[in-house]
Amino acid sequence: MTDECIELPVPERSALHPEPLPRVELFKALVRASDRQVSETNTLCQEFGITASQYNVLRILYVNDPGIGLSCSRIGERLISRVPDITRLLDRLENAELVERCRCEGDRRIVRTRLSAKGRELVERIDAPLLALHDKLSEGLTEDEVTTLTALLTRLA
Repeated sequence: MTDECIELPVPERSALHPEPLPRVELFKALVRASDRQVSETNTLCQEFGITASQYNVLRILYVNDPGIGLSCSRIGERLISRVPDITRLLDRLENAELVERCRCEGDRRIVRTRLSAKGRELVERIDAPLLALHDKLSEGLTEDEVTTLTALLTRLA
């Protein structure tokens, strides 16, 4: 027995599916596009000292908070991607002084989270670079194509 590894050629198509399957190609394209979007967004957010998931929470609070804060479940409903432990994510944001949490006066069991002044300022600083990134990542698509693609992907989500 030798330690040598023999490389066998990998066929482009399997014998089972000799032609590309459109739904498989769609899946692969979606995963590749998503990976690129997420990776570049994470890189940008890291420049501001946060993760993309943390930015998502800050953005949700910036856009949706009626002034009294949002409950953990309301924040979770609006997240772009699932976060396994939103409480821990909120703990990190609170420790960074980007959000504040307070108990509801009428029902002490309810904890609401709202943006701090520091968190609001951070969201506003990230906005322009993030919009520029979105433009870069959708280069080559017309506005009509962006609208159509968004509608199609929303149907899949």
